[in-house]
Amino acid sequence: MQLALYYSMFAGTTIYALWRGGGPERAVAWMLLLASLGTIVFQPAHGHFHDLQVGVLLVDSALFLGLLAVALQAERFWPLWMTALQGISIAGHGAKAVNPHVIPWAYAALLVFWAYPMMALLVVATWRHRQRLKRYGTDRSWTHSWLPSRAPRAEARPTS
Repeated sequence: MQLALYYSMFAGTTIYALWRGGGPERAVAWMLLLASLGTIVFQPAHGHFHDLQVGVLLVDSALFLGLLAVALQAERFWPLWMTALQGISIAGHGAKAVNPHVIPWAYAALLVFWAYPMMALLVVATWRHRQRLKRYGTDRSWTHSWLPSRAPRAEARPTS
């Protein structure tokens, strides 16, 4: 039952962000979807959380790097929080790597728990994006700081 609740919340969150979100919200929704599929693929068929989940660690690390890229380029503050939450999940893998005797349910809780605040954050971020669009008519998504600065073009002067 808990798994069905998670997947229904996850589906609602990603559909909402893909349908109504701006660029950062949609990018993160796709990343979460791909990471969720990757976790399903790389999770062992048996012995969940008794050993370090190396495949899941790789998926979580890729998600962390993707979220960090969004956080560095988005005109939003929430991706920093999302990246931090994913970092806590990676720390759970670190705890298991350092101490293989970590109780399996504690390891699982460290990995799984953070998905719920991340989904809530994405829903709120998407809602806030819609509010800014309604209020201002626009909502800039990305910073283009890697582009070179350009001097304003000189106005064309009419020739006589």
